[in-house]
Amino acid sequence: FLYPDIKYCFLVIGISAMMAVGGVQFLPEGDPLLGRGLHIRESKNSNDAGRGTLDADVALQGGGNDTQYVNMTRPQSAPKFHSLESEEKMASGYLEVFADRKTLVLCLTGFFFHFANANVLLVLGELMGGDNDDGSVSRKAIPLIAGAIILAQVTMSVATYIGDDLTKKGVGRKPLFLAGLITLPVRCALIIFWKDAGDSWLLSTQILDGIGGGFFGLLHPYLVNDIAFGSGRFNVLMGLTASSFGLGATISNVLGQIVVEKLGHVASLSGSLILSIIPVVLFAFLMPETLGMRGNAIHKKKEVEAEISQRGDGQIV
Repeated sequence: FLYPDIKYCFLVIGISAMMAVGGVQFLPEGDPLLGRGLHIRESKNSNDAGRGTLDADVALQGGGNDTQYVNMTRPQSAPKFHSLESEEKMASGYLEVFADRKTLVLCLTGFFFHFANANVLLVLGELMGGDNDDGSVSRKAIPLIAGAIILAQVTMSVATYIGDDLTKKGVGRKPLFLAGLITLPVRCALIIFWKDAGDSWLLSTQILDGIGGGFFGLLHPYLVNDIAFGSGRFNVLMGLTASSFGLGATISNVLGQIVVEKLGHVASLSGSLILSIIPVVLFAFLMPETLGMRGNAIHKKKEVEAEISQRGDGQIV
């Protein structure tokens, strides 16, 4: 009774996925320009500044609440009606976004973070569950891994709430994101140190996993929006970064388990520990603080518009 057939787990996943697909149909479409970062809704309440939303964030960073269409290199007047073709004309080129150093740093940071992180839970479960006398995996690994996941998810929820509150108070993206990255090497080191200390000690390391996942998941869209704001390529950059993260996680699971088979659990964790330092160094030294970049984009837009107005040139190039 306590250990149902594993096939039912996959049925739950499939049913949940179908429910999610059905639920999407009931979501409002929203403003596509707002979603792409080409449009911000005017804020009528000055008290909204600092509440963490896109519009309030722009206002807090000096953009004012009279700005509607934002593009760093192609300022536009807000058309009454828009089409896909007009949206693309307002958007920046793909190369302009991809060639941005901040885009590359974020992709590499996320890639190496997930490259180091994804395999750790598998190794942790193997260490906690142990093996039976015949070499098969012990059944007690199932509730232990489930407990590890639940503990991480609960901690992640708390970390996300705290991170959101700190963001609203004006704390920068960089220190919060770095705090999430640093939890991984600490977690790997503790698992290695406590590998023989008992399941409770090993399970407690999932608190760090929740903190790292919470801050990483919260700050990821903030960073992407800061970088892509005004370009109209927010969704493209979200897809690019998420693909980089997923690629790192996939490689981690494959190579990490190969190392476990050949060299053992400690060697695999040691590899994750070394790899986990790379994203910390990359982000700390190569990524600037992005808080305030949205307001800078608006100021640059206004400067270009003023220059055009002074020349008496009514055309936007």
